[in-house]
Amino acid sequence: MVAPTTTVPVVPLPAELVEIVRGQLHRLPELADQLASLLGEKDEFYRRLDATSPRELRKVCEVNLARAFDAFIEAREVDLETVRKTGRAQARLGIPLSAVLRAFRIAGTFAYEGIIDRVAPPRVLTPEQLIPVNAMVWQIIDAFSDVIADAYTEVATESARYDEKARLAVVDGLIEGRFTKPEEFEDAARVLQLPTTGPFVVVYADLDADPGPSHVVASGTLRSVWRRLPDGEVGVVAVGRSADLRALRKALESTAVAVGVSPPVSGLPLVPAALSRARIARACLAAGETGVIGFGERPVSTLVAGAPKLARELATDVLAELLGLPVAERDVLLCTLHAWFAEHGSARDAAERLFVHPNTVRYRIRRVQELTGRDLGDPKGIAELYLAVESVRLCE
Repeated sequence: MVAPTTTVPVVPLPAELVEIVRGQLHRLPELADQLASLLGEKDEFYRRLDATSPRELRKVCEVNLARAFDAFIEAREVDLETVRKTGRAQARLGIPLSAVLRAFRIAGTFAYEGIIDRVAPPRVLTPEQLIPVNAMVWQIIDAFSDVIADAYTEVATESARYDEKARLAVVDGLIEGRFTKPEEFEDAARVLQLPTTGPFVVVYADLDADPGPSHVVASGTLRSVWRRLPDGEVGVVAVGRSADLRALRKALESTAVAVGVSPPVSGLPLVPAALSRARIARACLAAGETGVIGFGERPVSTLVAGAPKLARELATDVLAELLGLPVAERDVLLCTLHAWFAEHGSARDAAERLFVHPNTVRYRIRRVQELTGRDLGDPKGIAELYLAVESVRLCE
């Protein structure tokens, strides 16, 4: 962004005009009062400001008129920093930019006409002598307008940054469970433009997608709010209808990342618990695996992901001898066991998946049973081995 001009040059004026401007400078309080009243007559916003802060409006008028008059008298550049400060202050007051620009045009005309009105016999100025002051007044107005517009842009940018920072703070308070009072949740719903009541689901997704879940979902019709964390992206999505859940799932499936989705919860106070379940759902997908999975869709994987430390201890106990084999042999047996479970205990289907003979699968399964002491014909043995294998898969 190009830095705004901070000064505007002023050409020397005829001595007669300098004397007139000097006389206007001596009348500064009176002129500031007249200009403030004129602005109030011409514009609704300044009329309100004149009613609520008349002293402040007159001060602004006096300062800006003084700067302009001094520049005329001394034939020096007009310092625009005061104008910039005026613009920023009026932007913060909520006065529209159009009203401020109109006010400066009114002020310029007021100053010019005040100078012309002071030209009286025996001082007579020709039109040629008036051209410099006329041109300079409008040159100053143009410069003032540019600086005012820049000041408004600055304030708008700062306000947007502040609003976004405040919004993210509300999201953090919501997902971290720092809100406890009903009015806090009502305020959060208002700031985040979410319904005050559910249902909601929480989404937890990996970060390495373009476009990511936040972009895909937010570009649709679902009401949602998103927060990017160091380890993942969190979304709180309003799903008032079953169709909303289907639309959400479809949108998430268009991204090439691993995504966990919580069960629906009835209100914002339950968002932290829902986030915990969304994280667990995401953990049901192994490293490098993508897709969308809801909490509880894979019950055994959900149990393992929800208690990874205990699951790892179980796997170490059940698969101790198998895990102690040389890496190549260990991986072959684990891969075969994964395939056998994936194909519902069918050696033939598992063999097709692994591109080996069914007897090879049967031999490897017998080897697993010997090493673990678990019988894959016994439901209890199947359950223990499946839990252990899922733990290994998810913890790799």
